[in-house]
Amino acid sequence: MKNISYLMGVLLMLFFNQISFAQGEPTSGIKKFSHAVTLGYNLGATAPFSLPNTIREINSYQLLFTPSIGYEVKRHFNDRWGIGGGIQFGIKGMKVTDSVQYFHTILTMEDGQFEGDFSGTNQTQVYNAYLVVPLYGVYQSKLWSFKLGGYLAYAMSKRFKGFVADGYIRKGNSLGGKVLIDKSSFDFSNEMKDWDWGVYAGVGRRFDANWSVNFNVQLGLEPIFPDSFKGVGYKLRNIYTNIAASYNLGSF
Repeated sequence: MKNISYLMGVLLMLFFNQISFAQGEPTSGIKKFSHAVTLGYNLGATAPFSLPNTIREINSYQLLFTPSIGYEVKRHFNDRWGIGGGIQFGIKGMKVTDSVQYFHTILTMEDGQFEGDFSGTNQTQVYNAYLVVPLYGVYQSKLWSFKLGGYLAYAMSKRFKGFVADGYIRKGNSLGGKVLIDKSSFDFSNEMKDWDWGVYAGVGRRFDANWSVNFNVQLGLEPIFPDSFKGVGYKLRNIYTNIAASYNLGSF
């Protein structure tokens, strides 16, 4: 939560700096606010920033049904600069199958949970519903707009589960006793954090007075699991691009 508070403090500081900068700018003939609704789709992965050496090969990646809907409002200081924010509801998820070696995890066995380093095939499905609040600065021209800021998200529902197969696990670590695994499941949904935050950046292209298309990146800086959790041997973050159509509701 300390990191979240720090991020929101930085965003608020940027907000007030923008207001101070804009006070001397001419606003004659420019309406202060505009708002819009968005409908889009999230593409990406819940993954580490770089693949660890325990993942030897990505065998398949499958998109899931990950729509988003949102409302945004912008405060215009002049015909170029402003700030914006809003609220979005969206699904972030994917299904991936990979070949792993000495992948640290916790499996559900017949006689209970078993922690160790697994080698074989791993399949993971992530499917999380988030309520997202972005806050960003805006620069716009006649046809294009650019955003840069941050976001804070709350997980309304969480799913992180899958199975391992066709391999073996060594108890405790890579030097532990070897146990053959035909297939075994895991479900870490309840271990995930409720909050996510990170960088929000995007570009938009206007096509007429009402319609535009936006490409927004949400780069999570907060790992989805706490440091104390040992079910995944590396830090996973939400790394997604939202492609959305935006309908302008007008200015005021």
